[in-house]
Amino acid sequence: MRSRLVSGLAAIASAGLLAGCSTLPAAGPTAQQIDPPSVNKNAIKDYVLVDLNQQVVDILSQYRVAPFAKRFAAPQPAPGQIVGLGDQLSITLFEAGQGGLFASDYGARVTLNQRVDSDGSITVPYGGKIQAAGVSPQVVERRIVAALEGRAIQPQAIVQVTETVSRSFVVNGEVGRSGRYPITGAGDRVLDALAVAGGPRQEAFETRVTLQRGSAQGSAIMKDMIENPSENVFVQPNDRIYVTKDPEIFLAFGAVPNPGPIPFGLDKISLLEAVGKAGGLIDQRSDPGAFFLFRYEPASAVRSMRPDYNGHLGDKVPVVYRVNLRDPRAYFYAKSFAVRDRDVLYVANAQLTELQKFLEILATARNVASTARTVQKIGGF
Repeated sequence: MRSRLVSGLAAIASAGLLAGCSTLPAAGPTAQQIDPPSVNKNAIKDYVLVDLNQQVVDILSQYRVAPFAKRFAAPQPAPGQIVGLGDQLSITLFEAGQGGLFASDYGARVTLNQRVDSDGSITVPYGGKIQAAGVSPQVVERRIVAALEGRAIQPQAIVQVTETVSRSFVVNGEVGRSGRYPITGAGDRVLDALAVAGGPRQEAFETRVTLQRGSAQGSAIMKDMIENPSENVFVQPNDRIYVTKDPEIFLAFGAVPNPGPIPFGLDKISLLEAVGKAGGLIDQRSDPGAFFLFRYEPASAVRSMRPDYNGHLGDKVPVVYRVNLRDPRAYFYAKSFAVRDRDVLYVANAQLTELQKFLEILATARNVASTARTVQKIGGF
C-alpha cells in the first residue's frame, strides 16, 4: 500500500513538471511566436514582419526621422525688424535750428528711451501717443515726424530697437549661456540659436534638443539636425529651446551576453556594431536565424518594403525586422542597416536550448521518483 502511494506521488510530481514544458523559462518570445509557421503572414495583426535584405536597406536609407520639419516648418522671417509689444526703443529727435522744442546746451536734439506699451503705443513729447507695434522702426520714425510737424522746427527722428521681447527666443539647459536672445533681421535657425547661447556642453549625438512653440512640442537629437538640414527649422518669436544630455541607446534582450540598455557611444551605429556592443550571440543558447529588431516606421516606408501591407496599423507602424545570421549576406545587410535611438534587439533561444530545458525537467522528475523509492526503502526497515 505504501509503495503504491509513494509511486503515485512521484508520478503526480513528474506530471506536474512535464506540464510546465509549455511554459519553459525564457528571456522573450520564441521565433515561432514572432513568426507563426502555420499562419499566413497577413494574419499577423499587431505588427509587420520584414526580412532584412539589400532592398530593405536601400529603402530605409531614403527615410529619415524628421520630427521638427513636420511639426515646426515655418518660412524664413521677413527681412528687417518689426517693433513688438514690450520692445525697448531708443528715439533720437532732431530739429533744424536753435530755439525749438528740443533745443539744449548739446544742440537741437534729444534722445528718449521708450518701451512699447501693452496697447502697442509709445509716447513722444509734444507728439502724444504713437502706434509703434507691428511696423518697422522706419515707419515709427515717419509717424513721429508727422506728429511733430507744425510744432518742432523741421523735425527728424531716428528709431532703434535696443531690446526686443516680442522677437526673441529662450534657450535653457545644457548650453554655455542660458537666456533670452533676439531674433536677427535675417532670421535664425535652431542651430544658430544654440551657437548664440554658447553651444551644447555634450557631443552632438548625446544632445537632445526640445523645441516648444505655443502648445506644440517636439524633440530631436542634435546630430540628426546636422545631418538633415530640413530639421534645422527657423526659430519663431517666443520659441523656447531646451537642451538636455540624452545619449542615444538601444535595448538588447534574449540570448546575448550583455542584455539591457546600451548607449551608442558613437555618432551613428550599424546593426552589426550593435550586436558587437551587446557581446555577440551566446553560442550555447542563441538561434542565429532568429535575430530580430523592433521599431516603429512610417507607413510609407512599410508600403515600400511590403507592398501587401493594407495600412491597418496607422501612420506609425510597429515593424519587426528578421535577420538570418546563418546567411553570410546578412552580415553585409546588418553592416549597412542603421540603428536608431530606442531600437529593440532580440535574439531568440535556439530550439536545442528549449530541448535542454525540457531534459532538465525530466531529470528533475527522475530525481523525485528516485527519492520516493529511497524513502520507501528506508521506511521498510
